[in-house]
Amino acid sequence: MNRRLRSQGPGTLLFAGAALLSGVLLIHFMTRQTFWRDEWDFLLHRRGWSLDTFFHPFVEQLLAIPILVYRLLQTTFGMDSPLPYQLVAVFLFVFSVTMLFVYARRRMGEWLALAFTLPILFLGPSWDDLLFPFQMALFGSIVCGIGALLVLDRRDRNGDVAAMVLLIVCLFFFDLGVAFVAGVTVELAFGRDRWRRAYVVVIPTFLWLLWYAGWGHEAETFISFKNFAYTPSYIADGLASSIATLVGLGSINFSAPRSPLEWGRPLLVLAVAVFGWRIYRLGRLSERLAATLAILLGFWFLSGLNTNPLAAAEVGRYQYIGIILLVLVIAELMRGVVVGRIATAIIVFVGATAALANAPELFDASDGIADQSVREKGGLAALELSRDQVDPDLQLTEENSDVNYLLLMDAGSYLSAVDAYGSPAYSAEELATAPEPARVAADKVFGAALRPTLVPVRTGTGPCVARQLAGGPVVVPEGVILRADGPGVQVSLRRYASDSFPLALGALPPGQPEELRVSSDRSQRPWTIQLSGSGAVDVCDQSSR
Repeated sequence: MNRRLRSQGPGTLLFAGAALLSGVLLIHFMTRQTFWRDEWDFLLHRRGWSLDTFFHPFVEQLLAIPILVYRLLQTTFGMDSPLPYQLVAVFLFVFSVTMLFVYARRRMGEWLALAFTLPILFLGPSWDDLLFPFQMALFGSIVCGIGALLVLDRRDRNGDVAAMVLLIVCLFFFDLGVAFVAGVTVELAFGRDRWRRAYVVVIPTFLWLLWYAGWGHEAETFISFKNFAYTPSYIADGLASSIATLVGLGSINFSAPRSPLEWGRPLLVLAVAVFGWRIYRLGRLSERLAATLAILLGFWFLSGLNTNPLAAAEVGRYQYIGIILLVLVIAELMRGVVVGRIATAIIVFVGATAALANAPELFDASDGIADQSVREKGGLAALELSRDQVDPDLQLTEENSDVNYLLLMDAGSYLSAVDAYGSPAYSAEELATAPEPARVAADKVFGAALRPTLVPVRTGTGPCVARQLAGGPVVVPEGVILRADGPGVQVSLRRYASDSFPLALGALPPGQPEELRVSSDRSQRPWTIQLSGSGAVDVCDQSSR
């Protein structure tokens, strides 16, 4: 092992160190987060082992292998911690960039390969890929796609069979495999033995079409003639944003957002000119250059064909894929080019500067995801504490939990998964000392689950033991009746929150006694009411009537 390390050049060793640093940083960032967004579909709604579990499309995509990974991890490690899922995702991400480095090093040397891969290892604009374990689908597809290109370099039967298998796995990881199959098809079409080697792409294509006939055709898509007509512009914007982000000019400052297209469009014009000059010097497109170009353009074409208002070409989650495919093309263009030491040093400097420019966005995004995770763990703790009373069909939304679960979180599915695999939420003891956003989220979920309400009541013939209030917080006893002397008194409620009263129950009608009714649950924490506005209020213990 030490001998192999000593045999590596300094550029390769620097890449290895940067890749290790990237992996450590990503795991560090992820330790502050829990499951989020699309992960809940896999964890809550893909719990069986039937074919439908794995092949029913997610949105319109085939994600059979990522679903299998989540099923295996959930069965083995449960849901108490997202760490096993995060480790797999980070490994696949670092592996994908390593595969790109190996591919590029064979074409243009280790230093230029280092320069073009450094910005990807710290790709802040694609934080919603790098910090999201669900995106192991993208990472695995990239690993297999580049792997297929590398084994095709062998130009023998074993390499072809390996490429076929890798393309199948690539397709079953993510639909990006369609672009890789198209690219390899282009490469094979250039060869004289195209028919003998056709099985490399025919078998993966047949399996994908078989999936589409059985399951994929049921998915809703955004494919339309309008999108088709728009694809040239979409492809141009995708290429422009990838170029800008690769050189560190596509990073979005959260306090002053800007589009990577500001720099990307003029850079794209320059890139097209350089590309044309290089093709002129080469005299023709090589088989592999045509293949990588087909993969790059195919990805952006398919993305544009199925675009929607939330999937503009410049969004960050596309930049990881776009840049990797762009670097594949650049590596082929630079094959055989001799670059002097000074020029190489300048390119490496630009790559390192781009990595430094991209990285801060990862830090900012990780803070935002950590804040969301705090709210998730608080809200889910409340859901578990109210499990005896909550409607199983209750959907958690941003309005009733402070978290956008993309309509994937319903009480019944979550509580069933918790019973089977453990809980990622705060315990009752942890919730009591959790950060304030978690306790506010918990109170909102308690409100949605237990539905506290004010109900008009008749107080009986005897006087009600009461105390006069001009307003303020009151710890609610076992039963409480509120009676306002005049209009304008608002009632709010809290349980775990300390700085606010998240649940607004409305105004008290003048002179009409109202009983506060809240279903009991597994928490021993008392409720507190806030009486705001003008006028006095009688707060009566219901048991004293």
